[in-house]
Amino acid sequence: MTTIASLHPIFYIAFLLSIVWWFYSVYSKKSRAMPNLTFWGSSLMYAVSMYFSDFSLYQKLLSMLAPEAGVAIAVFLIANNLKHTRAFFLTAVGVGSVGYMIYSGLAGDGVEYVKKQFNSTEATVNKKSKKNNKLAANAELLFDIKDEALLSKIKETLKEFKLKITKAFPDLKKRDFTELDDFYAVDVPQDQLDKLSEIVAKLNATGAVDAVEYNEVYSLSPIEKRAVSTKEGKGDYLVNDPDVDKLWGFEKMKVADLYRYIKDNKVKPKKKVKIFILDTGVDANHEDIKGKYLSVKSKYDRDKQSHGTHCAGIAASVSNNSKGIASFTPNNEFVTVTSVKVLTDQGWGTDKMIVNGIIEAADNGADVISMSLGGPSRDNKQRAYMQAIKYANRAGAIVVVAAGNESQNATKVTPANVDGVITVSAIGQDMDKASFSNWVSDLKRGIAAPGVDILSTVPGDKYAAYSGTSMATPYVAGLLGLMKSVNPKLTTDQAYAILKNTGIETKQTKMTGNFIQPLDALKATLKK
Repeated sequence: MTTIASLHPIFYIAFLLSIVWWFYSVYSKKSRAMPNLTFWGSSLMYAVSMYFSDFSLYQKLLSMLAPEAGVAIAVFLIANNLKHTRAFFLTAVGVGSVGYMIYSGLAGDGVEYVKKQFNSTEATVNKKSKKNNKLAANAELLFDIKDEALLSKIKETLKEFKLKITKAFPDLKKRDFTELDDFYAVDVPQDQLDKLSEIVAKLNATGAVDAVEYNEVYSLSPIEKRAVSTKEGKGDYLVNDPDVDKLWGFEKMKVADLYRYIKDNKVKPKKKVKIFILDTGVDANHEDIKGKYLSVKSKYDRDKQSHGTHCAGIAASVSNNSKGIASFTPNNEFVTVTSVKVLTDQGWGTDKMIVNGIIEAADNGADVISMSLGGPSRDNKQRAYMQAIKYANRAGAIVVVAAGNESQNATKVTPANVDGVITVSAIGQDMDKASFSNWVSDLKRGIAAPGVDILSTVPGDKYAAYSGTSMATPYVAGLLGLMKSVNPKLTTDQAYAILKNTGIETKQTKMTGNFIQPLDALKATLKK
Protein backbone atom coordinates (compact mmCIF):
# COMPACT_ATOMS: atom_id res chain seq x y z
CA MET A 1 0.00 0.00 0.00
CA THR A 2 3.01 2.28 0.43
CA THR A 3 3.49 2.14 -3.34
CA ILE A 4 -0.09 3.27 -3.93
CA ALA A 5 0.36 6.19 -1.52
CA SER A 6 3.57 7.25 -3.26
CA LEU A 7 1.69 7.39 -6.59
CA HIS A 8 -0.89 9.84 -5.24
CA PRO A 9 0.41 12.78 -7.36
CA ILE A 10 0.24 10.70 -10.55
CA PHE A 11 -3.33 9.55 -9.86
CA TYR A 12 -4.35 13.15 -9.10
CA ILE A 13 -2.89 14.48 -12.34
CA ALA A 14 -4.56 11.60 -14.23
CA PHE A 15 -7.85 12.56 -12.57
CA LEU A 16 -7.49 16.19 -13.75
CA LEU A 17 -6.61 15.11 -17.28
CA SER A 18 -9.59 12.76 -17.35
CA ILE A 19 -11.85 15.78 -16.72
CA VAL A 20 -10.41 17.56 -19.75
CA TRP A 21 -10.72 14.41 -21.86
CA TRP A 22 -14.35 13.87 -20.84
CA PHE A 23 -15.40 17.39 -21.86
CA TYR A 24 -13.47 17.01 -25.10
CA SER A 25 -15.43 13.85 -25.91
CA VAL A 26 -18.69 15.72 -25.17
CA TYR A 27 -17.94 18.72 -27.39
CA SER A 28 -16.42 16.66 -30.20
CA LYS A 29 -19.35 14.20 -30.01
CA LYS A 30 -17.03 11.20 -29.76
CA SER A 31 -17.50 8.03 -27.77
CA ARG A 32 -17.41 8.65 -24.02
CA ALA A 33 -16.75 5.03 -23.02
CA MET A 34 -13.00 5.37 -22.49
CA PRO A 35 -13.17 8.91 -20.98
CA ASN A 36 -15.83 7.65 -18.53
CA LEU A 37 -13.73 4.63 -17.60
CA THR A 38 -10.60 6.76 -17.18
CA PHE A 39 -12.46 9.33 -15.07
CA TRP A 40 -13.92 6.80 -12.63
CA GLY A 41 -10.75 4.70 -12.57
CA SER A 42 -8.47 7.65 -11.81
CA SER A 43 -11.00 8.97 -9.26
CA LEU A 44 -10.97 5.64 -7.45
CA MET A 45 -7.18 5.35 -7.44
CA TYR A 46 -6.88 8.99 -6.33
CA ALA A 47 -9.17 8.28 -3.35
CA VAL A 48 -7.35 5.03 -2.48
CA SER A 49 -3.91 6.70 -2.65
CA MET A 50 -5.08 9.47 -0.33
CA TYR A 51 -6.52 6.92 2.11
CA PHE A 52 -3.18 5.09 2.37
CA SER A 53 -1.06 8.24 2.69
CA ASP A 54 0.94 8.87 5.88
CA PHE A 55 -1.12 11.86 7.02
CA SER A 56 -3.85 12.16 9.64
CA LEU A 57 -7.50 12.64 8.67
CA TYR A 58 -7.26 16.32 9.63
CA GLN A 59 -4.22 16.83 7.38
CA LYS A 60 -5.84 14.93 4.51
CA LEU A 61 -8.99 17.06 4.65
CA LEU A 62 -7.36 20.46 5.06
CA SER A 63 -3.82 20.16 3.70
CA MET A 64 -4.48 17.79 0.79
CA LEU A 65 -8.14 17.44 -0.18
CA ALA A 66 -9.13 21.12 0.10
CA PRO A 67 -6.51 22.60 -2.28
CA GLU A 68 -6.67 19.62 -4.64
CA ALA A 69 -10.47 19.86 -4.85
CA GLY A 70 -10.13 23.60 -5.59
CA VAL A 71 -7.79 22.90 -8.50
CA ALA A 72 -10.10 20.16 -9.79
CA ILE A 73 -13.07 22.57 -9.76
CA ALA A 74 -11.02 25.16 -11.65
CA VAL A 75 -10.04 22.59 -14.31
CA PHE A 76 -13.69 21.50 -14.54
CA LEU A 77 -14.88 25.09 -15.15
CA ILE A 78 -12.16 25.75 -17.73
CA ALA A 79 -12.82 22.53 -19.63
CA ASN A 80 -16.57 23.19 -19.58
CA ASN A 81 -16.02 26.45 -21.46
CA LEU A 82 -13.62 25.18 -24.12
CA LYS A 83 -14.90 24.85 -27.69
CA HIS A 84 -11.92 23.97 -29.87
CA THR A 85 -9.67 20.94 -30.15
CA ARG A 86 -6.54 23.08 -29.85
CA ALA A 87 -7.82 24.62 -26.61
CA PHE A 88 -8.40 21.17 -25.09
CA PHE A 89 -4.95 20.06 -26.18
CA LEU A 90 -3.26 23.14 -24.66
CA THR A 91 -5.25 22.75 -21.44
CA ALA A 92 -4.19 19.10 -21.11
CA VAL A 93 -0.55 20.03 -21.74
CA GLY A 94 -0.84 22.84 -19.19
CA VAL A 95 -2.33 20.58 -16.52
CA GLY A 96 0.32 17.92 -17.12
CA SER A 97 3.20 20.40 -17.13
CA VAL A 98 2.12 22.27 -13.99
CA GLY A 99 1.48 18.97 -12.22
CA TYR A 100 4.91 17.69 -13.16
CA MET A 101 6.61 20.90 -12.03
CA ILE A 102 4.89 20.84 -8.64
CA TYR A 103 5.37 17.18 -7.82
CA SER A 104 8.87 16.87 -9.25
CA GLY A 105 10.09 19.69 -7.04
CA LEU A 106 10.86 22.17 -9.84
CA ALA A 107 8.19 24.56 -8.60
CA GLY A 108 9.47 24.24 -5.03
CA ASP A 109 13.01 24.95 -6.14
CA GLY A 110 11.72 28.05 -7.93
CA VAL A 111 9.97 29.27 -4.79
CA GLU A 112 13.11 28.68 -2.75
CA TYR A 113 15.15 30.64 -5.31
CA VAL A 114 12.80 33.61 -5.00
CA LYS A 115 12.97 33.40 -1.22
CA LYS A 116 16.75 33.49 -1.32
CA GLN A 117 16.64 36.77 -3.18
CA PHE A 118 15.03 38.33 -0.13
CA ASN A 119 17.20 36.59 2.45
CA SER A 120 20.94 37.07 2.29
CA THR A 121 22.00 33.97 4.22
CA GLU A 122 20.74 30.54 5.15
CA ALA A 123 20.94 31.49 8.80
CA THR A 124 18.61 34.46 8.29
CA VAL A 125 16.00 32.28 6.61
CA ASN A 126 16.17 29.72 9.37
CA LYS A 127 15.94 32.24 12.21
CA LYS A 128 12.83 33.78 10.73
CA SER A 129 11.13 30.44 10.19
CA LYS A 130 11.95 29.14 13.66
CA LYS A 131 11.40 32.20 15.80
CA ASN A 132 7.88 31.23 16.78
CA ASN A 133 7.50 27.50 16.37
CA LYS A 134 4.03 26.19 15.65
CA LEU A 135 2.38 23.52 17.77
CA ALA A 136 1.12 20.19 16.48
CA ALA A 137 -2.48 20.43 15.30
CA ASN A 138 -3.52 17.09 16.81
CA ALA A 139 -1.63 17.23 20.13
CA GLU A 140 -0.49 20.67 21.24
CA LEU A 141 0.77 19.66 24.70
CA LEU A 142 2.58 16.83 26.44
CA PHE A 143 2.52 16.28 30.20
CA ASP A 144 4.30 13.89 32.54
CA ILE A 145 1.82 12.58 35.12
CA LYS A 146 2.96 11.85 38.66
CA ASP A 147 0.58 8.94 39.15
CA GLU A 148 -1.83 7.25 36.76
CA ALA A 149 -4.50 7.43 39.48
CA LEU A 150 -4.48 11.24 39.13
CA LEU A 151 -5.59 11.18 35.48
CA SER A 152 -9.27 11.45 36.43
CA LYS A 153 -8.50 14.56 38.47
CA ILE A 154 -6.77 16.16 35.48
CA LYS A 155 -9.68 15.33 33.17
CA GLU A 156 -12.21 16.75 35.62
CA THR A 157 -10.20 19.96 36.10
CA LEU A 158 -9.93 20.52 32.34
CA LYS A 159 -13.42 19.29 31.47
CA GLU A 160 -14.62 22.73 30.34
CA PHE A 161 -12.04 22.82 27.53
CA LYS A 162 -13.27 19.57 25.90
CA LEU A 163 -9.74 18.22 25.54
CA LYS A 164 -8.74 14.85 24.16
CA ILE A 165 -6.11 13.25 26.41
CA THR A 166 -4.31 10.10 25.23
CA LYS A 167 -1.11 8.18 25.91
CA ALA A 168 1.72 10.02 24.16
CA PHE A 169 4.03 7.04 23.66
CA PRO A 170 1.88 3.90 23.79
CA ASP A 171 4.24 1.55 21.92
CA LEU A 172 7.07 1.25 24.44
CA LYS A 173 8.49 -2.26 24.59
CA LYS A 174 10.77 -1.69 27.58
CA ARG A 175 8.57 0.24 29.99
CA ASP A 176 10.91 -0.38 32.92
CA PHE A 177 13.65 1.55 31.06
CA THR A 178 11.93 4.92 31.19
CA GLU A 179 9.32 7.33 32.50
CA LEU A 180 7.96 7.92 28.99
CA ASP A 181 5.04 5.65 29.84
CA ASP A 182 3.83 8.47 32.14
CA PHE A 183 3.53 10.98 29.28
CA TYR A 184 0.17 12.01 27.87
CA ALA A 185 -0.71 14.07 24.81
CA VAL A 186 -3.33 16.81 24.95
CA ASP A 187 -5.30 17.70 21.82
CA VAL A 188 -6.85 21.15 22.19
CA PRO A 189 -9.93 21.89 20.02
CA GLN A 190 -9.56 24.71 17.49
CA ASP A 191 -12.03 26.93 19.35
CA GLN A 192 -10.04 26.57 22.59
CA LEU A 193 -6.55 27.37 21.28
CA ASP A 194 -6.72 30.95 22.49
CA LYS A 195 -6.96 29.51 26.03
CA LEU A 196 -3.81 27.45 25.73
CA SER A 197 -1.89 29.36 28.41
CA GLU A 198 -4.87 29.00 30.75
CA ILE A 199 -4.97 25.25 30.08
CA VAL A 200 -1.26 24.94 30.87
CA ALA A 201 -1.69 26.94 34.08
CA LYS A 202 -4.61 24.80 35.26
CA LEU A 203 -2.78 21.62 34.34
CA ASN A 204 0.20 22.68 36.47
CA ALA A 205 -2.12 23.78 39.29
CA THR A 206 -3.57 20.28 39.65
CA GLY A 207 -0.35 19.16 41.31
CA ALA A 208 -0.74 15.95 39.34
CA VAL A 209 2.02 16.55 36.77
CA ASP A 210 5.79 16.70 36.92
CA ALA A 211 6.09 18.73 33.73
CA VAL A 212 4.07 20.23 30.87
CA GLU A 213 5.72 20.70 27.48
CA TYR A 214 4.67 22.12 24.12
CA ASN A 215 4.52 19.62 21.27
CA GLU A 216 6.25 21.83 18.73
CA VAL A 217 6.55 21.47 14.97
CA TYR A 218 10.04 21.50 13.47
CA SER A 219 10.95 21.86 9.82
CA LEU A 220 14.13 20.84 8.06
CA SER A 221 16.78 23.52 8.23
CA PRO A 222 17.42 25.01 4.80
CA ILE A 223 20.23 23.18 3.03
CA GLU A 224 22.26 24.62 0.23
CA LYS A 225 22.33 22.58 -2.98
CA ARG A 226 25.36 22.90 -5.22
CA ALA A 227 26.83 21.29 -8.28
CA VAL A 228 29.15 18.39 -7.50
CA SER A 229 32.72 19.54 -7.01
CA THR A 230 35.20 18.22 -9.56
CA LYS A 231 38.19 18.77 -7.32
CA GLU A 232 39.92 15.46 -6.82
CA GLY A 233 41.30 14.10 -3.59
CA LYS A 234 44.82 12.80 -3.27
CA GLY A 235 44.32 9.47 -1.55
CA ASP A 236 44.54 5.93 -2.88
CA TYR A 237 41.34 4.69 -1.32
CA LEU A 238 41.64 1.00 -2.29
CA VAL A 239 37.99 1.05 -3.41
CA ASN A 240 36.53 1.30 -6.90
CA ASP A 241 33.70 3.77 -6.26
CA PRO A 242 33.96 6.29 -9.13
CA ASP A 243 33.11 9.45 -7.15
CA VAL A 244 35.15 8.80 -4.02
CA ASP A 245 37.72 11.41 -5.09
CA LYS A 246 35.00 14.05 -4.98
CA LEU A 247 34.57 13.53 -1.23
CA TRP A 248 36.89 16.27 0.01
CA GLY A 249 36.31 15.24 3.60
CA PHE A 250 37.92 11.85 2.96
CA GLU A 251 41.29 13.52 2.45
CA LYS A 252 40.90 15.64 5.63
CA MET A 253 39.82 12.55 7.60
CA LYS A 254 42.55 10.32 6.07
CA VAL A 255 40.08 7.66 4.98
CA ALA A 256 42.61 6.08 2.60
CA ASP A 257 44.77 5.29 5.65
CA LEU A 258 41.69 3.92 7.43
CA TYR A 259 40.94 1.51 4.58
CA ARG A 260 44.55 0.41 4.37
CA TYR A 261 44.73 -0.23 8.12
CA ILE A 262 41.55 -2.33 8.08
CA LYS A 263 42.87 -4.37 5.15
CA ASP A 264 46.46 -4.83 6.37
CA ASN A 265 45.41 -5.71 9.93
CA LYS A 266 42.45 -7.80 8.83
CA VAL A 267 40.11 -5.93 11.14
CA LYS A 268 36.85 -7.83 11.53
CA PRO A 269 33.62 -6.74 13.23
CA LYS A 270 32.39 -8.42 16.39
CA LYS A 271 28.87 -7.30 15.57
CA LYS A 272 27.05 -6.01 12.52
CA VAL A 273 25.93 -2.64 13.86
CA LYS A 274 22.56 -1.07 13.08
CA ILE A 275 22.66 2.63 12.17
CA PHE A 276 19.21 4.23 12.23
CA ILE A 277 18.49 7.41 10.24
CA LEU A 278 15.56 9.34 11.76
CA ASP A 279 14.51 11.66 8.95
CA THR A 280 12.24 12.01 5.90
CA GLY A 281 12.65 8.34 4.96
CA VAL A 282 15.31 6.66 2.84
CA ASP A 283 15.21 5.44 -0.76
CA ALA A 284 15.78 1.79 0.10
CA ASN A 285 16.36 0.83 -3.53
CA HIS A 286 19.15 3.30 -4.20
CA GLU A 287 22.04 1.56 -5.95
CA ASP A 288 24.54 2.74 -3.34
CA ILE A 289 22.41 2.01 -0.26
CA LYS A 290 20.40 -1.18 -0.84
CA GLY A 291 23.38 -3.47 -0.19
CA LYS A 292 23.45 -2.31 3.44
CA TYR A 293 19.80 -1.41 3.94
CA LEU A 294 17.66 -3.12 6.57
CA SER A 295 13.94 -2.28 6.59
CA VAL A 296 11.67 -2.18 9.63
CA LYS A 297 8.58 -0.80 7.85
CA SER A 298 8.03 -0.44 4.13
CA LYS A 299 6.49 3.02 4.53
CA TYR A 300 9.87 4.30 5.75
CA ASP A 301 11.65 3.04 2.63
CA ARG A 302 10.92 6.01 0.37
CA ASP A 303 11.95 9.64 0.53
CA LYS A 304 10.29 12.52 -1.30
CA GLN A 305 12.51 15.17 0.29
CA SER A 306 15.90 13.51 -0.45
CA HIS A 307 17.21 14.63 2.96
CA GLY A 308 17.08 11.23 4.66
CA THR A 309 18.58 9.44 1.65
CA HIS A 310 21.45 11.94 1.54
CA CYS A 311 22.19 11.34 5.23
CA ALA A 312 21.99 7.55 4.81
CA GLY A 313 24.55 7.64 2.00
CA ILE A 314 27.00 9.63 4.11
CA ALA A 315 26.65 7.27 7.05
CA ALA A 316 26.67 3.95 5.25
CA SER A 317 26.81 3.98 1.47
CA VAL A 318 28.07 0.72 -0.03
CA SER A 319 31.83 0.93 -0.58
CA ASN A 320 33.78 -0.83 -3.31
CA ASN A 321 30.72 -1.61 -5.48
CA SER A 322 31.80 0.40 -8.55
CA LYS A 323 28.95 2.85 -7.93
CA GLY A 324 28.82 6.41 -6.64
CA ILE A 325 30.50 7.16 -3.34
CA ALA A 326 31.83 5.27 -0.30
CA SER A 327 31.55 5.38 3.50
CA PHE A 328 33.94 4.59 6.37
CA THR A 329 33.30 0.85 6.18
CA PRO A 330 35.12 -0.65 3.15
CA ASN A 331 32.67 -3.57 2.84
CA ASN A 332 29.21 -4.66 4.00
CA GLU A 333 30.32 -6.64 7.03
CA PHE A 334 30.42 -3.86 9.62
CA VAL A 335 27.10 -1.97 9.55
CA THR A 336 23.57 -1.84 8.20
CA VAL A 337 21.50 1.30 7.72
CA THR A 338 17.80 1.64 8.58
CA SER A 339 15.18 4.35 8.27
CA VAL A 340 12.55 5.52 10.72
CA LYS A 341 10.48 8.26 9.14
CA VAL A 342 9.86 10.99 11.73
CA LEU A 343 9.42 13.87 9.27
CA THR A 344 6.63 14.11 6.69
CA ASP A 345 7.00 14.29 2.93
CA GLN A 346 6.85 18.07 3.39
CA GLY A 347 9.87 17.97 5.73
CA TRP A 348 8.30 18.73 9.11
CA GLY A 349 7.73 16.77 12.28
CA THR A 350 6.64 17.25 15.89
CA ASP A 351 8.36 16.54 19.18
CA LYS A 352 5.98 13.63 19.68
CA MET A 353 6.79 12.16 16.26
CA ILE A 354 10.54 12.46 16.83
CA VAL A 355 10.43 10.99 20.34
CA ASN A 356 8.32 8.10 19.07
CA GLY A 357 10.95 7.60 16.37
CA ILE A 358 13.72 7.36 18.96
CA ILE A 359 11.66 4.79 20.86
CA GLU A 360 11.00 2.77 17.71
CA ALA A 361 14.67 2.77 16.73
CA ALA A 362 15.71 1.67 20.21
CA ASP A 363 13.08 -1.06 20.28
CA ASN A 364 14.36 -2.36 16.93
CA GLY A 365 17.92 -2.77 18.18
CA ALA A 366 19.56 0.46 17.05
CA ASP A 367 23.24 0.76 17.94
CA VAL A 368 23.57 4.30 16.55
CA ILE A 369 20.74 6.80 16.03
CA SER A 370 21.43 9.73 13.69
CA MET A 371 19.12 12.77 13.77
CA SER A 372 19.77 15.62 11.33
CA LEU A 373 16.82 17.66 12.56
CA GLY A 374 15.61 20.08 15.21
CA GLY A 375 15.33 23.79 15.87
CA PRO A 376 14.90 26.54 18.48
CA SER A 377 12.34 25.67 21.14
CA ARG A 378 10.22 27.57 23.64
CA ASP A 379 10.68 24.77 26.20
CA ASN A 380 13.72 24.65 28.48
CA LYS A 381 13.46 21.28 30.23
CA GLN A 382 12.90 18.98 27.23
CA ARG A 383 11.88 16.23 29.63
CA ALA A 384 10.41 13.97 26.94
CA TYR A 385 13.57 14.14 24.84
CA MET A 386 15.77 13.47 27.86
CA GLN A 387 13.73 10.40 28.74
CA ALA A 388 13.83 9.21 25.11
CA ILE A 389 17.63 9.56 24.95
CA LYS A 390 17.99 7.67 28.22
CA TYR A 391 15.68 4.98 26.86
CA ALA A 392 17.82 4.64 23.74
CA ASN A 393 21.05 4.62 25.75
CA ARG A 394 19.77 1.88 28.07
CA ALA A 395 18.77 -0.13 24.99
CA GLY A 396 22.38 0.15 23.76
CA ALA A 397 22.23 3.05 21.29
CA ILE A 398 24.42 6.12 20.92
CA VAL A 399 22.45 9.17 19.72
CA VAL A 400 24.03 11.73 17.37
CA VAL A 401 22.30 15.06 16.60
CA ALA A 402 22.93 18.01 14.27
CA ALA A 403 23.97 21.27 15.95
CA GLY A 404 21.67 23.26 13.64
CA ASN A 405 22.13 25.84 10.90
CA GLU A 406 21.14 29.09 12.60
CA SER A 407 24.69 30.38 13.21
CA GLN A 408 24.01 30.64 16.93
CA ASN A 409 24.74 28.81 20.17
CA ALA A 410 23.53 25.20 19.90
CA THR A 411 22.27 25.41 23.49
CA LYS A 412 19.22 27.17 22.01
CA VAL A 413 18.41 24.27 19.68
CA THR A 414 16.53 21.05 20.43
CA PRO A 415 17.40 18.17 20.47
CA ALA A 416 21.02 19.33 20.02
CA ASN A 417 20.91 20.72 23.58
CA VAL A 418 19.51 17.57 25.22
CA ASP A 419 21.82 15.88 27.70
CA GLY A 420 23.06 12.50 26.53
CA VAL A 421 23.53 13.18 22.81
CA ILE A 422 26.68 13.86 20.77
CA THR A 423 26.14 17.13 18.89
CA VAL A 424 27.84 17.77 15.55
CA SER A 425 28.96 21.07 14.01
CA ALA A 426 29.83 21.56 10.33
CA ILE A 427 33.29 22.28 8.90
CA GLY A 428 34.25 23.54 5.43
CA GLN A 429 37.20 22.57 3.23
CA ASP A 430 39.31 25.31 4.81
CA MET A 431 38.90 23.58 8.20
CA ASP A 432 36.91 26.55 9.50
CA LYS A 433 33.43 26.51 10.99
CA ALA A 434 30.80 26.67 8.24
CA SER A 435 29.17 30.12 8.23
CA PHE A 436 25.72 28.63 8.93
CA SER A 437 26.79 26.13 11.60
CA ASN A 438 25.75 26.56 15.22
CA TRP A 439 28.60 26.33 17.72
CA VAL A 440 28.89 23.63 20.37
CA SER A 441 31.29 25.23 22.84
CA ASP A 442 28.73 25.21 25.69
CA LEU A 443 27.58 21.61 25.23
CA LYS A 444 29.02 18.56 27.00
CA ARG A 445 29.63 16.53 23.85
CA GLY A 446 30.38 18.69 20.81
CA ILE A 447 32.31 17.34 17.82
CA ALA A 448 33.00 18.46 14.24
CA ALA A 449 32.77 16.82 10.80
CA PRO A 450 32.62 17.88 7.12
CA GLY A 451 29.40 19.74 6.35
CA VAL A 452 29.93 21.89 3.23
CA ASP A 453 29.53 20.65 -0.37
CA ILE A 454 29.01 17.06 0.71
CA LEU A 455 28.33 14.66 -2.15
CA SER A 456 25.93 11.83 -1.32
CA THR A 457 22.99 9.78 -2.47
CA VAL A 458 19.55 11.17 -3.38
CA PRO A 459 16.46 9.24 -4.56
CA GLY A 460 16.41 7.63 -7.98
CA ASP A 461 20.01 6.35 -8.05
CA LYS A 462 21.22 9.94 -8.20
CA TYR A 463 23.84 11.97 -6.31
CA ALA A 464 24.00 15.60 -5.18
CA ALA A 465 26.11 17.88 -2.99
CA TYR A 466 24.36 19.51 -0.01
CA SER A 467 25.59 21.64 2.87
CA GLY A 468 24.45 21.69 6.49
CA THR A 469 25.09 20.26 9.94
CA SER A 470 22.64 17.66 8.66
CA MET A 471 25.46 16.36 6.46
CA ALA A 472 28.11 16.46 9.21
CA THR A 473 25.98 14.39 11.61
CA PRO A 474 25.85 11.12 9.60
CA TYR A 475 29.63 11.23 9.17
CA VAL A 476 29.89 10.92 12.94
CA ALA A 477 27.12 8.31 12.99
CA GLY A 478 28.98 6.27 10.38
CA LEU A 479 32.21 6.44 12.37
CA LEU A 480 30.41 5.42 15.56
CA GLY A 481 28.94 2.50 13.66
CA LEU A 482 32.43 1.34 12.70
CA MET A 483 33.64 1.81 16.29
CA LYS A 484 30.75 -0.12 17.82
CA SER A 485 31.18 -2.94 15.31
CA VAL A 486 34.59 -3.75 16.81
CA ASN A 487 33.53 -2.88 20.37
CA PRO A 488 29.77 -3.43 20.76
CA LYS A 489 29.72 -2.41 24.43
CA LEU A 490 30.99 1.11 23.69
CA THR A 491 28.94 3.71 25.61
CA THR A 492 28.17 7.30 24.65
CA ASP A 493 30.70 8.71 27.12
CA GLN A 494 33.42 6.30 26.02
CA ALA A 495 32.75 6.95 22.33
CA TYR A 496 32.74 10.72 22.75
CA ALA A 497 35.99 10.64 24.74
CA ILE A 498 37.62 8.72 21.87
CA LEU A 499 36.26 11.10 19.21
CA LYS A 500 37.48 14.11 21.16
CA ASN A 501 40.90 12.73 22.10
CA THR A 502 41.69 11.47 18.59
CA GLY A 503 40.19 14.46 16.75
CA ILE A 504 42.27 17.35 15.44
CA GLU A 505 41.88 21.08 15.83
CA THR A 506 39.97 23.32 13.44
CA LYS A 507 40.43 27.05 12.95
CA GLN A 508 37.81 27.57 15.68
CA THR A 509 38.13 24.44 17.78
CA LYS A 510 36.47 25.94 20.85
CA MET A 511 33.32 26.68 18.85
CA THR A 512 33.29 23.55 16.70
CA GLY A 513 34.81 20.85 18.84
CA ASN A 514 37.59 18.61 17.49
CA PHE A 515 37.40 17.36 13.90
CA ILE A 516 36.97 13.58 13.66
CA GLN A 517 39.83 11.30 12.57
CA PRO A 518 38.42 7.83 11.81
CA LEU A 519 41.63 5.78 11.81
CA ASP A 520 42.86 7.08 15.16
CA ALA A 521 39.35 6.63 16.59
CA LEU A 522 39.26 3.02 15.37
CA LYS A 523 42.70 2.27 16.84
CA ALA A 524 41.68 3.74 20.21
CA THR A 525 38.47 1.72 20.16
CA LEU A 526 40.32 -1.52 19.45
CA LYS A 527 42.52 -0.88 22.49
CA LYS A 528 39.60 -0.54 24.90
